[in-house]
Amino acid sequence: MFRGSYEAKVDDKGRFKLPAGFMKLVAAKGYGSEFFVTSFDGVIGQIWPLPEWEKKEAEWALIPDESREKQRFMDQVNFYGQQVEIDSQDRLLVPQRLRGKASLVGEVDIIGAGKYMKIASHAVMQQRVEDTGGSEPEPAIRMAEAMDFMAAQVKAAGTRE
Repeated sequence: MFRGSYEAKVDDKGRFKLPAGFMKLVAAKGYGSEFFVTSFDGVIGQIWPLPEWEKKEAEWALIPDESREKQRFMDQVNFYGQQVEIDSQDRLLVPQRLRGKASLVGEVDIIGAGKYMKIASHAVMQQRVEDTGGSEPEPAIRMAEAMDFMAAQVKAAGTRE
């Protein structure tokens, strides 16, 4: 499980060094060198080991392709997303489109989020941490939650038959 937070620097080419603590977990879990870097909202990036991302895709595949919600969600994820490979210096590339939208330049925070990691500007993370609540989740986050709920419903319906 990815946990904790680290500071990192995105270089001029859009790469950042994956923190050593997270690299140890990647090696221990046998995740390999492929990752899917994306965002549900264009503000906070998500860094998924490819095997974990493929599990999510398998869940979402249960939702009919005709679903407008699924298509909108997948458009969002793929618009910002890119499959990347970690290099010999433990660096990952943040896709250009995501870098620009989320201002992922210079100093950033890498945050553990269970099966994946988040990357965000320090200002965004500071604001999220200091938010005392009471606000609704962003529409893209609600959409991701709805996708997981729909996939679970389809899966449950299939096991009852």
